[in-house]
Amino acid sequence: MGREVGVDEAIKILTDAQEAGLVTQPATAQNPGGICNCCGDCCVVLQALNQHPRPAEMVFSNYSVAVDPASCSGCETCLDRCQMAAITMNGEGRAEIELVRCIGCGLCVTTCPTESLRLVAKSEEQRRTPPPDSRGQMDLIRQLRGRP
Repeated sequence: MGREVGVDEAIKILTDAQEAGLVTQPATAQNPGGICNCCGDCCVVLQALNQHPRPAEMVFSNYSVAVDPASCSGCETCLDRCQMAAITMNGEGRAEIELVRCIGCGLCVTTCPTESLRLVAKSEEQRRTPPPDSRGQMDLIRQLRGRP
């Protein structure tokens, strides 16, 4: 299902995935056993997240995207990159972020030609620590779904 890679190969894989518009998804445990690079067309995890009204609540990203409206050119490049439809264009033709949908993947940041988008740390009260292992992750998901 996977193989061990060195640092240089790992960086190349992540760079290639980023350029292809794939969301890097480490397992949400503190010590993840693997990483996926996926798109919303094929990945059932991203598809399920996208159907949730507040995907940001379902992931363990302590970052979200912020936009500088003064430098945003309104090119809409970010719209195609966002797998969660968290970016819209406002009445002034500038990008706006719907924070409850933003999973903090940063794909929009890497292709913004005016560098108007950036990842910012969430506030202290919004930050979350991932479960210690996969079992804890599954237990938490079960609880979030309202199951005992």
